[in-house]
Amino acid sequence: MKKSKGFTLIELMVVVVILGILAVVVAPRIPDLVKKAKEGATKGSLSTLRSTLNIYYSDTEGLYPMATSSSGYPAASTVLQDALVPKYIKAIPVVKAPTAHPIDSNTVYIYDNIPGSITSEDAPGGFGWGYGSVYGTISYGNIIVNCMHTDTSGKYWYSY
Repeated sequence: MKKSKGFTLIELMVVVVILGILAVVVAPRIPDLVKKAKEGATKGSLSTLRSTLNIYYSDTEGLYPMATSSSGYPAASTVLQDALVPKYIKAIPVVKAPTAHPIDSNTVYIYDNIPGSITSEDAPGGFGWGYGSVYGTISYGNIIVNCMHTDTSGKYWYSY
C-alpha cells in the first residue's frame, strides 16, 4: 500500500476551526493590550523624568529647576525644557493616557504647590505633566501626570 504525503481535508478543517476559536478569544483583548502598553510607556516616561530630575538635583547641589514666575495655579512653562534638554535628556517625553485623552502631550504645567488630588473635570491648565517649582514646598521638584482620569486599572493618573 502506498503512503500519502499530504493532509486530508478533515485535518485541514480541524486546524482552521482551532485557529478561528483562538482568533475569537484573542481579538477582543487587543485594544486593551494597546491601552496598557501606552499606559506603561507613560509610567516609564514619568520614571525617566523623575530620575533625570534627581540627576539634575545632584549636579546643582540640591536645587531642582525653578520657574522664575508662576502666574497662578498652573502656567505653561518651558522650565524643564530649558533645564534638562539636551544635557540630561534628549526631549521631554510625551504623556499617553489612552483611556482619557486621544492626543498625547509633552506640555509641562508649573504648580506653586502640586495638589494632593485634582478635582476638576480635567487637570487645571490642561493635559500633560505637572511640576512643583516652588522651593520649600512639599511638592518642590515633584512631577506628576496632570490628569484626573483613571487608567485601565482604575487608579488616578495624578497619583503615580
